[in-house]
Amino acid sequence: MKSLMQDVPLTLDVVLRRCLETGVGVEVVSATPAGTVRTTWGEIGRRATALTGVLDGLGVPAGGRVATFAWNTHRHVELFLGVPCAGRVVHGVNVRLTDDEILYQLRNAGDEVLFVDASLTDRLAELADRLPVRAVVVLDDGAPVNPVFADAPRYDALVEAVRETELVPRAKPDDAAWICYTSGTTGMPKGVVSSHLACVVHSLSSMTVDSHAVSREDVLLTVTPLFHVNAWGLAYTSALANAKLVLPGRDASGAHLAELIEAEHVTVGAAVPTVWVDLVGQPHRMDSMRRVLCGGAPATRSLLDAIARRGWAFHKGWGMTEMLPSGTMQVQPPDLDLDSPAGAITRVGKPSAGVRVRLVGPDGQVLPWDGRTTGELETSGPWVIRAYLDPDDDSNDTRFHDGWLRTGDLAVIHPDATVEIVDRVKDVIKSGGEWISSLALEQALAAHPGVAEVAVVAIPDDKWGERPAAAVVAADGLAPCAEELVKFLAERVPRWWLPERIVQVDALPLTTIGKPDKKALRARLSSPSRS
Repeated sequence: MKSLMQDVPLTLDVVLRRCLETGVGVEVVSATPAGTVRTTWGEIGRRATALTGVLDGLGVPAGGRVATFAWNTHRHVELFLGVPCAGRVVHGVNVRLTDDEILYQLRNAGDEVLFVDASLTDRLAELADRLPVRAVVVLDDGAPVNPVFADAPRYDALVEAVRETELVPRAKPDDAAWICYTSGTTGMPKGVVSSHLACVVHSLSSMTVDSHAVSREDVLLTVTPLFHVNAWGLAYTSALANAKLVLPGRDASGAHLAELIEAEHVTVGAAVPTVWVDLVGQPHRMDSMRRVLCGGAPATRSLLDAIARRGWAFHKGWGMTEMLPSGTMQVQPPDLDLDSPAGAITRVGKPSAGVRVRLVGPDGQVLPWDGRTTGELETSGPWVIRAYLDPDDDSNDTRFHDGWLRTGDLAVIHPDATVEIVDRVKDVIKSGGEWISSLALEQALAAHPGVAEVAVVAIPDDKWGERPAAAVVAADGLAPCAEELVKFLAERVPRWWLPERIVQVDALPLTTIGKPDKKALRARLSSPSRS
């Protein structure tokens, strides 16, 4: 027997229609070099619909790839919505990449047209002759345009020249919607290709109370860049919810974000821990804020304490680019006892609705959820990839197991399905044949009041094979010496875990998506000078 339900394909047309039909009076606010720009979801929907005509005029065929090189603004949101609904594929290029990485991604993705913020044209000027695209279109954000791109067509003019803006379905649920690349910390970045169906289902899941809990009552500040897993899908989520969206542009400093929160009455913000560390230290009251969405790297105890003092709930997420990126969520109220098992920093919550997880041992055996047994975390679900973009990438053989994605995280799963991350497979330290958890050492060090940020890596050792070393950023006004930190650690971890050396740094090196760059730290701490 077949159902009698209407046949409505789950494509991003669902999100676009939502903008057009119910988002007319809902604001979207962008910070740009020209000042604050105010528009609505309805207007974004109209302009996103017009992108079909724009891409037709630029000669981009059905299924063609369209790159963006832009900050979080309303124009960038229009592209992430309108390009897929026009039957093409959008690829957000990380603006912090090196020249070679930019060129590699454009070629690997097969991009035909590149949309770039005027404020970023200087960044691409020296690459202009090498860009492997047929056309470059400038997004006028109020900044000067580099003379190299003076004759490039302007985005706003192309959009407004399209007379017919009726939404005509161009995509199917399993068609590609966008491409995002992994950070490439262990090799070349890998292309992740999302389907329309995955985007819609992921965003619907993010609206649930046990996930990102975005509702029409919220004002959402999305600091996470659109070029980083589509800003965690939150542009689509807020469009579906008809939530007011605030986009910070290029300035992610704590002072700027605090001003935006107060001016726009933001209730919930999304960012990586390094952003929140800067933000919570600002003198602004930020009374409207209720919730923090955080992921990408573990939060320190000092950050969690600071957020709790503000009275904000903390939504601690775990996920990967390969799962768009939501995997689990731990919702921590401000009065949660962080010294209790439920408040442990290592706990990242239960799987999001739609996500399955399991633990697998070194021989491929599935392990029990007993809160003690450690294995590699594997995951599956409607927004988890089954392969990478490049069919010749060896990861297509090594990263998948019986239809499940191997995450590279070591974890335990408790009987109530709560996931606790033990370490990254590539970060665990093998010393004298025994394993040391870099994550556990980081958490122990972060409990010291003088530590604001910390990263632990393995360094070579002639006797033990590997030994732990730590880089520490001191909290304001405090600078604990290495001897003090070793003494502090000795009361909390086995003595043979104590780091070989602890180095104070002004700031941790970060990857292009804001995570501690452990590859760079290993090179630095393993050098002969060890400085």
